[in-house]
Amino acid sequence: GYRNGGQADFLQLLVIDSTEKKITRIQIDRDTMTPITILGVLGNQSGVRMSQICLSHGFGNGKEQSCELTVDAVSNLLLGAPVDEYIALNLDGISALNDAVGGITVTLEDDFSALDASMTPGTTLTLMGEQAEIFVRSRRNIGVGTNEARMVRQQQYMAQLSAQIDGKIQDEKNFIGMIYDELEPYLITSLSRGTLINQAWTSRDYERTLTELTGTYQVGTDGFMQFYVDETSLQQLVLELFYQEVK
Repeated sequence: GYRNGGQADFLQLLVIDSTEKKITRIQIDRDTMTPITILGVLGNQSGVRMSQICLSHGFGNGKEQSCELTVDAVSNLLLGAPVDEYIALNLDGISALNDAVGGITVTLEDDFSALDASMTPGTTLTLMGEQAEIFVRSRRNIGVGTNEARMVRQQQYMAQLSAQIDGKIQDEKNFIGMIYDELEPYLITSLSRGTLINQAWTSRDYERTLTELTGTYQVGTDGFMQFYVDETSLQQLVLELFYQEVK
């Protein structure tokens, strides 16, 4: 079908500036409200509606088409700024990625013991296998249970993951290809293997910064959380990242 592509649990945009040698990571809350394209049951476009950005991936075939609809939604959110490529990793790939870098060590602030008995508050452990998915994906009955709180864990995990990947790439360029081959069964991407490897190698020493979109949360009439981005700060961010001042 064309209406069961699955929601997007985690969304992040990488803006790579090869002139300034800088990568800006924009973490996008899955509950962010933005115009998304709606498909009918036969795959025809049936309009655009303001909705949570995670739902954009739910339309389409769950593969390339869903990714392209998500790209459109992110571009809509960023005031029409172009998004050139996409990489989607399905949930089964989380453990594969985690284990390929030797696991990620974290100190748990929340109680995950209902899902894994070893994951109790205050414990420092190296996540392996399904523990990685539990840590980055679990939300209901974990801490305050909001996606905002889960994003904090995701940032913690991604920072450590990036550091470990960077370290391995510095030692061996072939590690990029190894990671790609390990994840290929779980990937949908518009990038070729060679392009992705070359981009990762070229930008291995770039400065990295993380940016969060500011805004307000509210519960919609349907009972689901909605996040509304502050338009003034969003416009300023788009101008800084996607445009050059004409002097």
